Amino acid sequence: MSYQDFERAMELAPGCEYFTTDGGKSPEQIRKTEKILGITFSPQLLSFYEKFGYLSFFGCEIFGIGPGDSKILEGNSVTYALHDRSELGLPEQWVPIYNYGDGNLAYLDYSRLNALKEPPVIMCFYNGKEFQQVETVAEDFGAFLLSLIEESLEA
Repeated sequence: MSYQDFERAMELAPGCEYFTTDGGKSPEQIRKTEKILGITFSPQLLSFYEKFGYLSFFGCEIFGIGPGDSKILEGNSVTYALHDRSELGLPEQWVPIYNYGDGNLAYLDYSRLNALKEPPVIMCFYNGKEFQQVETVAEDFGAFLLSLIEESLEA
């Protein structure tokens, strides 16, 4: 997909029922998080964190970046990633962004960047021994976000 999908998602998101954000993150907070995770965020994710920081709307929660020392995993990509890396062997290049609520999570797979430096969104689950990829659900974050928002607006 493209940056246009991401921009469209950002435009449509405030129209979703129960739309909530944390108001965005500063460049300093984002750089600190990149250092903690050992990842340089893609252009779309960087823009998302700057504008929204975290996003919740009817039935959906796109994880934000909060302190990595939080005890609460849900809604926090940093805490989720650090916990699952140390406890379950989550690949270092995967960043959790969405919980489907059925045992599957969506991750940005930074080991596979496209020409625009965007990772695909993959759906995976932990089988008790390792993480297993179920499918690639979107070419990039913008396409993933747009699909969730359009589905919410149609409901």
